[in-house]
Amino acid sequence: MKVFISTINKDLDLNQINLLTPNRIAKINNFAKYEDKARCMVTGLLLKNVLGINDDAQLIYGEKNKPYLVYNNVFFNISHSGEYVVLAISSNECGVDIEKIENYNEKVAERYFTADEYQHLKKINQNDLFYRMWTAKEAIMKAVGLGISMIPNSFSVLPMNSDPHIIHNRVWFLDWMNYQDYIIACANENAYEKIELVKI
Repeated sequence: MKVFISTINKDLDLNQINLLTPNRIAKINNFAKYEDKARCMVTGLLLKNVLGINDDAQLIYGEKNKPYLVYNNVFFNISHSGEYVVLAISSNECGVDIEKIENYNEKVAERYFTADEYQHLKKINQNDLFYRMWTAKEAIMKAVGLGISMIPNSFSVLPMNSDPHIIHNRVWFLDWMNYQDYIIACANENAYEKIELVKI
């Protein structure tokens, strides 16, 4: 699985918007803040440069608006956090999440993690572990195609390794990578597709 990562810098030329599809342009123009416009534009540029998306008709959408390519067997997923946008591509259904590692909120963990996950976190009590678990959940939810409509504490990402995880009647494999002060998690149906990071 390749994960393409791109920065969203403050000097980004928003005129590149003209290189994108009409739907992407409309989406960018709906944002009021520069940061949101820039993030949306970088996402569009990644889709264009990595997957060759030059036309809105190249995409179709699942029940919860997960995008798919119409004429290609490549699956993809997108995530962003802070100054980065990531695009994961795979020959299998996949999900990706990136988060900046900060001090975690214990109330968030107690609310969104299963009882076993919460106890595991309390035992080790590390910010890195919280974000490994959080990104794994997000990646699974996105891979399944249900996003935030899938209740995070309805499934477990333990054990935190490459063992198969049976979630939502499908088998998923998890992989993580630290990048500077961020963590990236990927969920994939293929046990042998590990993260290969490509900087753009």
